[in-house]
Amino acid sequence: MAALTVSISERSVVLGEHVIPGRWLRDHGDDIDSLNPDSKQRLTDTFGIDPQIAPAAVHVDGAWLSVDWSDGVRTGHDLDRLLAVASSRRSLWPRTGSGFTLPAGVDLWDSPAEATWFDFGVLDDDAAWTEALDHLRRFGWAAFDGAELGEESTMRLAKRIGYPRASIFGTVWNMNSGSFEHQDSAYESFALDVHTDGTYSHDGPGTIVFAQQLKTGEGGDSVLVDGFAAARDFQAQNPEAADLLTRYAVTAHYVEPGVHLVAERPPLRVDEHGTLVQVSFNNYDRSPVLPDEGLVDDVIDAYNGFRAVFNDSSRALVHPWQPGRVLVFDNWRCFHGRTGFSGERRFKGCYTNHEDLEGAYRVAGLI
Repeated sequence: MAALTVSISERSVVLGEHVIPGRWLRDHGDDIDSLNPDSKQRLTDTFGIDPQIAPAAVHVDGAWLSVDWSDGVRTGHDLDRLLAVASSRRSLWPRTGSGFTLPAGVDLWDSPAEATWFDFGVLDDDAAWTEALDHLRRFGWAAFDGAELGEESTMRLAKRIGYPRASIFGTVWNMNSGSFEHQDSAYESFALDVHTDGTYSHDGPGTIVFAQQLKTGEGGDSVLVDGFAAARDFQAQNPEAADLLTRYAVTAHYVEPGVHLVAERPPLRVDEHGTLVQVSFNNYDRSPVLPDEGLVDDVIDAYNGFRAVFNDSSRALVHPWQPGRVLVFDNWRCFHGRTGFSGERRFKGCYTNHEDLEGAYRVAGLI
């Protein structure tokens, strides 16, 4: 690398001709405390960063930039990657109109109702299945009890919606705590912030099916949040920021040996009619993309502001688990996470496509 001039200007780091706002840079470290070195998933507490954060000192060692921050933290940055990002700043997507409307015929919820459990036997009764399917359509989720253990129950539910979707995890996959079959935070035991899956996929999974096989210890409940209700409330609070999130594409990635997936879409994706069709938000998998000059604070404020709305614990619907229970939810609508846990936790899981979910609604006469 040719000699590069590095300096501090107010709350920014200057790399040659590039001015990198400190608020953005503090969130995009490549050191082992900021980024998992294997999965490249984010470890930094994005939402705890002081908006007034400032660099106190900078040091370059070869292709590595170290920054000491006003909060006492030191981050490290791959200069080649940082310069590539700084040279490809992100602008807003053009759109006709502004804001968004909500889909018709759904029941938005901003506080949790008591969980409704359908007997898994409804899959064998068309009328009863239609009732469960309508619950999924209206609320974004449906929960079942009494399923037989093993892969077949997961397959049966997926086939009632469409067909199991093959992904990097397989068709029907095992999600067993501590197994680390894939380099993903889902296999850890710590609490997971609510998020959507497949932000690194051009066509994110339409539904997610989880079926518990084994549970020991405490905790590990699933948490659901209605993303459409959160988007509605965020737009009411800050329409300009909500509109920005329909026009600013966030890039995400999935990395493991032999695999490197990348996709991008706005956190609030609207169709050509201005109707919200998908929420997409996973801070663990978010890639480093630097907004255009003049957009950095607006983008960060909008991103953090939306997260503050949907991460409010009063919105969370908690699903306690035991073997034989199955949960399916709309990954384009609901955020999901989990509480931390001890002991062992084993699941079968699979994805289905959203067009198949919509097709199931049409076949049942629900839309």
